[in-house]
Amino acid sequence: MDAVLCYVRWTVSPEAFSVGGLTVRYYGLFLAVAFLTVAATLCYVLKCENKPLLLVPVILNAVFLSALVGARLGECFFYFPEYYLQNPTEIILPFRDGRYVGIGGLSSHGAALAIVPALILTARRRRQSPMQLIDSVCLSLPPAAFFIRIGNLMNSEIVGTETSAVWGFIFETRNEDFARHPVQIYEALCYLCIFFLLIKLYRTKRDINSGIIFGLFLSLTFFCRFIIEIYKAPLNEFDLHSIYSTSQYLNLFFALAGTVILYCRTVKNNRSEVGV
Repeated sequence: MDAVLCYVRWTVSPEAFSVGGLTVRYYGLFLAVAFLTVAATLCYVLKCENKPLLLVPVILNAVFLSALVGARLGECFFYFPEYYLQNPTEIILPFRDGRYVGIGGLSSHGAALAIVPALILTARRRRQSPMQLIDSVCLSLPPAAFFIRIGNLMNSEIVGTETSAVWGFIFETRNEDFARHPVQIYEALCYLCIFFLLIKLYRTKRDINSGIIFGLFLSLTFFCRFIIEIYKAPLNEFDLHSIYSTSQYLNLFFALAGTVILYCRTVKNNRSEVGV
């Protein structure tokens, strides 16, 4: 049997359905589901900690607004700085040469950098522990990231490099006739595993020092992404000529930061246990 018959031929349209003149895309639906999973997980965590559920919309607003701004700025200046420094209006305006092109491109690294200070400010205004609040949000992010990556798959974007593996995807929606690594699925499954690990730790060891969930989330998430990035198609000219891609350098930074946070908080937890 020809090996190509074993590949997954991806022919799914990114458009889910249309209502009148409005077209709803799968990515938008999965983004909405991701938002709801964050809200549901936050409700569960705050209820377990006997904190008011009125904090949920406050946290969601802080996360959503900071993530949106940080993700857009991160996409522009991490991956295409020269272009956007020359065309700064296109960072926020959906027009190019007088044509409507939409606002495309969001970076999760930029979102991560923006969310942390936003949560710290929110915690201080609400007289909450900043690290505990960040831990709570970190518990809610992996399932949301899972749905976002599935949305990327439905959009046939963030694709992998060419492969001969039988589980490769031929993205016919991109007019391609060769198989690629389904990196969206690789990454989505990693997020699910990280979520189950973190929620298990949270439920069995409630007395762990605040910040350990945060450190674990960063180190595990971005270490996995560093590995998966090997199988992703390059995004810019720098990625084509560098040993590591832009995203890998960013993933390494966040993974190391998470490891440092995890070490510091674990040491503090151990000292507390022995009464030092």
